[in-house]
Amino acid sequence: MPPQRSPRDLIVIGAFALLLVLPAALALLGRAGADTEFITTVENRRPFVAPPVTSGALATGGWERDAERQIADAFPLRKHLIEAYDYVKYAWLGDGAGNRVLRGRDGWFYLGDEELTYLTDAYAVDAVVAHLADVYAARSAWCAQHGMHYAFVLAANKSTIYPQYLPAGLAIGPPAADRLVAALRARGVRTIDTRPPLIAAARGGTLLYSKGDTHWNAEGAAIAARAIAANLGVRDRVAAGAIRYVDRPDRGDLLNFAGIGSFVSNDVRFAEFSRTARDVPMPSYGGDPAAARYSAHASAIDDPALPSAVIFGDSFLEGLEPFLAEDFRRAVFLHHISVEDVQFDRAILGAERPQIVLQELVERSIVFGASFTP
Repeated sequence: MPPQRSPRDLIVIGAFALLLVLPAALALLGRAGADTEFITTVENRRPFVAPPVTSGALATGGWERDAERQIADAFPLRKHLIEAYDYVKYAWLGDGAGNRVLRGRDGWFYLGDEELTYLTDAYAVDAVVAHLADVYAARSAWCAQHGMHYAFVLAANKSTIYPQYLPAGLAIGPPAADRLVAALRARGVRTIDTRPPLIAAARGGTLLYSKGDTHWNAEGAAIAARAIAANLGVRDRVAAGAIRYVDRPDRGDLLNFAGIGSFVSNDVRFAEFSRTARDVPMPSYGGDPAAARYSAHASAIDDPALPSAVIFGDSFLEGLEPFLAEDFRRAVFLHHISVEDVQFDRAILGAERPQIVLQELVERSIVFGASFTP
């Protein structure tokens, strides 16, 4: 007579069988498929697609690996299983998502990876800082030769504005951005450092970054945009008193990276104000293959007294756009997807002929500076 199973054993067997059968049943019902949004925002990559058989993959012997990767990305319930695992690590073990996210104090999160390197490693040797300054000085000189005014904009790390919530025990060195700003100004490059006004506002109690996102919120972006307009001497058409700020729950990129964006709330500050700028179609810039590598859009205002601008930048530029769009009769915003991608495009500048060229970079990206080219 076989031994009797305890209720606990039966529960474990049933759960295991369900985990085996349910994904297969969902796949048969057509519920399999890669969750592109989850893979893009949380894993920071694109879903894997195996090369076609006609590419010769079968002959190389790598087709098993390729098929396995594509099936894994399309596995039913993949997103839910990963998020549940990450939340258990977060809630029970106090763990984050590897090196991508730093779990700070009082519910604050910070970007790991390059920001942790920026904070703690002595990577930014003088030669790297000098190289970066030379790169931006060359771009500034090119703009001047073509009748354009160039300015470099330094966006502030979240850890620079709110260092008090960083994990205890980090040995933080002097910021390399201080040396870069000094080197740029010594080379005659107009440099707009957004850190001082943001630090001052944060000390006054203004919330400029959300706990679960690495970027400034709308109020932080408004302060930075105001500093940019003041430095350039352009008319700031969005008065501080005309902006209404609203805090709403929203998923932050750091919570997504940690895999807990579906479970942990993140209050984000948005701005509401009367907008004059309107979106206009982007030109194709035919003959410039690099143009397609930007995430781009353009805005316009019917006011010939305002200057025109082309603005290059990283993900921090997204927050600046609504405010800067109000300061220019035509503004073209060009986001580079990766900091190691194209950051400056002379063909676009030649086609646009703007009066002002802005180059925004967040300070942690200095860690990639050795690879930058003029």
